[in-house]
Amino acid sequence: MRTRHLMALFTGVLILAIILPISLSIWQAARQAKMQFYRELDDYSNRIVVRTLQVADQAREALREADAHTAASCSPEHLLTLRRIAYTHRYIQEVLWLRDSVPQCSSLEDHSVAVTFPPPDHIAPDGYRTWLTSINDLGLDHQMTAMGSRQHMVMIDPVSFIDVVPASEEKIHTMLFGLDHQKMVISSQPLPAKVWQRIKDPHVDMLTLDNTVYRIQRIPELGSGIVTWSSTLPLQQRIRQQLFFWLPAGIFTSLLATWLLLRLLRHLRHRATACWTPSIPKRFRFTISRLFRCRKGKLPGRRPWPAGSSPMALFYRRISLFPWLSRPGSSRS
Repeated sequence: MRTRHLMALFTGVLILAIILPISLSIWQAARQAKMQFYRELDDYSNRIVVRTLQVADQAREALREADAHTAASCSPEHLLTLRRIAYTHRYIQEVLWLRDSVPQCSSLEDHSVAVTFPPPDHIAPDGYRTWLTSINDLGLDHQMTAMGSRQHMVMIDPVSFIDVVPASEEKIHTMLFGLDHQKMVISSQPLPAKVWQRIKDPHVDMLTLDNTVYRIQRIPELGSGIVTWSSTLPLQQRIRQQLFFWLPAGIFTSLLATWLLLRLLRHLRHRATACWTPSIPKRFRFTISRLFRCRKGKLPGRRPWPAGSSPMALFYRRISLFPWLSRPGSSRS
């Protein structure tokens, strides 16, 4: 390989050693920031799922306790039991006793207003029914979620499902919706219509629109789904924060690699200079081969070259001792 080819190869390696570590540090900073962003979004979404299942389990427990009571319906003992259930269960607002979907009494009063609940929005595999309804025996127009057994129903505030504080400082929004009828149950912020249409697709789990990432999780046993979303605009600030750590490391690695390559080049050039032999007439080459061989900077079988000396200097001094070597046509050794 020619010298200019070697120099071109070395120059390319040197440029790569300068650019590659810095580029990798920038890539790693962006990667770490994105991983942290998606991890926080997934963690918050999983916490919402855990809260939803926790509220549903508590509602089932309250219904089992109400169904286990054997006193006469709407008797003082029965009403006391309903009040105790509502008092001891954190997420339960009211417990009702129904006859043909019509409340007869509840934990709040002896006689309820005559209202009729519609058919359930979803029936779970264990037989419990769920509603999203504004119908209640208090005469209020307020959306509530409800879970019922055959004769009892518990009312739950929808906010209980999403009342979870994010672990990070970034603003993360949440929406709870029904899978069967595609109805929104509760949302911390209005959801754009085009996003809502995309979320209805059961195969969509992650969605990015208008600098916002949407994470969708579905709970088939409850007939509900959860959407969490956050803006990606604060992600740029996170990337800058990661660059404060990764960029100095990349610059240091680049400088170290450059220094090592330049040191290697200087060493190779020194050896090449030491072993360089000038053009010598052909008739003298047999004498040169007897005088020395350049191998690792030493003469074979002799001491290292003295300071200020070189193989060529020894060679020329040897020539002066044999004047006949300078005669044309001489072949003596």
